[in-house]
Amino acid sequence: MMVMYPILARYGPFFLYSYTAALAVGIAAGIGLACWRGRGRGGTLSWLDEALVGLTAALVGGRAGFVWLEWAYFAERPSQILQFPQGGLNYHGALLAGLLGWWGWHVWRKRPFTPAADLFAPSIALVSAFGWLACWLEGCGYGRVALPGHWLAADLPDAFGIYHWRYQTQLLGLGLSLLVFLWALRQQRHWPPGRALWIVLFSLSLGRVGVNLLRGDPSPLISDIRADIVLDAALAILSLILLKYQARAGKRPPD
Repeated sequence: MMVMYPILARYGPFFLYSYTAALAVGIAAGIGLACWRGRGRGGTLSWLDEALVGLTAALVGGRAGFVWLEWAYFAERPSQILQFPQGGLNYHGALLAGLLGWWGWHVWRKRPFTPAADLFAPSIALVSAFGWLACWLEGCGYGRVALPGHWLAADLPDAFGIYHWRYQTQLLGLGLSLLVFLWALRQQRHWPPGRALWIVLFSLSLGRVGVNLLRGDPSPLISDIRADIVLDAALAILSLILLKYQARAGKRPPD
């Protein structure tokens, strides 16, 4: 039997939640990696500024998406809407808001987006891995019931603490994200400029489609299909379109 650890420590009336701790470590590692890779290319503070802008937008968007999906709960407890340390972020809201905020910062500062996108691409996969780790510790994003003894499953609880033989979706997502991270870190130097971000997003989104097929936690439905599957499939398609656009832009002759 596997035991989750939603609370790592308690300091008087304050709790250290595992979800928050894991995600914070992942974000710090992702930003640190990008700043290390970007040393000598504009200064660490420059990369840190845009990382913080994207992070702030991602936290706001992720929390807004989570509150919207769980509005029946938060409508009766509005004081908990801004309690970020307790966890509760929506992946798609965080990703889309973070990317838009990040891109908007570049437009505002009149700086090219492509070099930064290439620089931060592996970091996005790394943060995704820590996000899955946070879910494993918290118990969110759990898998649906599987046949006893299935090699991809274990005795795991759902949101109500009911144990059953379930697919280990959190660890599958963690493993896939780490593979994308290591692949991007190793192979990015062979990719043309401007492709890394879209390759990473396509790989992560396609992997999430497979993992989400095994999830058992509640999700809104779109034509009887989990909404997260539809959104991840749409993100994969969008990434391919942007990858194709970037490839054509790279072939244009200079003015």
